[in-house]
Amino acid sequence: MPVQAVALQPAVWRTHVQVSATLAARQSATLAAAAAGIVTSVLFQSGQTVTAGQLLVQLGDAPQAAQLALDQARLDQAQRDEARTRKLMSISGASQAALEQAEAAVAEAQAQVSLDQANLAQLRITAPFAGTMGIRDIDAGDYLQAGAAAASITAGGKLRVLFSLPQTDASGVAPGDPFTLTSPAGEGAGVTAAGVVVALSPAQDPATDARAIEGRITGNAAGLLPGMFGVVDIATGAPLPAFAVPSAALNDSAVGPFVFVITKGMTLSTVYVTIYGDSGGDTLVSAAGLAAGERVVALGGFKLTDGQSVTIEHE
Repeated sequence: MPVQAVALQPAVWRTHVQVSATLAARQSATLAAAAAGIVTSVLFQSGQTVTAGQLLVQLGDAPQAAQLALDQARLDQAQRDEARTRKLMSISGASQAALEQAEAAVAEAQAQVSLDQANLAQLRITAPFAGTMGIRDIDAGDYLQAGAAAASITAGGKLRVLFSLPQTDASGVAPGDPFTLTSPAGEGAGVTAAGVVVALSPAQDPATDARAIEGRITGNAAGLLPGMFGVVDIATGAPLPAFAVPSAALNDSAVGPFVFVITKGMTLSTVYVTIYGDSGGDTLVSAAGLAAGERVVALGGFKLTDGQSVTIEHE
């Protein structure tokens, strides 16, 4: 009987698990003013792209600006007094104590100016990093409490994938391991993206008996947004030796699935296998009773019997 044959290719199988995951931006922040005040200007629009350090919201700062101007004038005077005292000391017209007193006055004035500048900075909200602004919901004239949310910003770049694995599964996962993420995108549709593990929590949550894991999307993330939920499919556990065979090479029986191995004497030998799963269009099966390079019947095994003599097509 002529048959089609394929040589066994060694492979590695790892058990896969599916867990829920959350997508997060590379960086995101809810911005707030450090001090209370009335908004005098809002310098961004919803969805606007901004640069790091760009001024976004200004609160009323007239008293603080006036205080800064006053203290700056005092600093300028203290510096002039110090310079005058230093010149007098060079001709023995002033004592060392007078010079030290002048230097202390300059240091005190400089500290006061720095404090004034810090107070002014608390009335300005700037972008901590480059990104896209969220929906604007404040206007000039609004009163903001200290710490009240005023704007949100999200950075671009590769999305983060946050998920957790039970203790029994997390032990087989390491940074660099690949995974796939599937997330809904529109009615009845789904987006699948490739990712890679970048970090595992150094501690396990005793309440959930799970370990937190962070990944990064490495493939096409079109249609995926921060805050979306999805399902991560990731390999866990120790790798197991396996062989890749075409799905059509597998035959069913009451005992279990099997393949026909073509012996050196060109007869068929039945070898029962354990099916692990699919990979790259082939089926991965247990390695027991099989060897790399052995040839198995690739198609039509249901018409054959154990011990039957065969020839290989095209040989």
